[in-house]
Amino acid sequence: MAGEPFRVEMIEEKAMEVYVGDILTIADKIKTIREAIRKDADSVYRRLERAGYVRRLAKQTEETLPELIAEAYADDWTVAGIAESLAVSESYVYRVLREQRDK
Repeated sequence: MAGEPFRVEMIEEKAMEVYVGDILTIADKIKTIREAIRKDADSVYRRLERAGYVRRLAKQTEETLPELIAEAYADDWTVAGIAESLAVSESYVYRVLREQRDK
């Protein structure tokens, strides 16, 4: 076997260069994808989508709110406690209770 001796270190160094390059390339791709996702998350489309979802939930809640108020009052909640939990005025709670009683 003539020639230079086999150098494991040289192979390891070359492999390391390739692997480090691959890792840096992947890291750049991840960074680009994250930036795109963040940008899309703040887009008008996404904001409208979220707002529509919240609005539909609020509408469903609003439809069942009188029954919920009456149920809470029947379960010994105070008017003040109901109003505070729902972020409404006490007069609103009283009005809803009167309307529920009159049904």
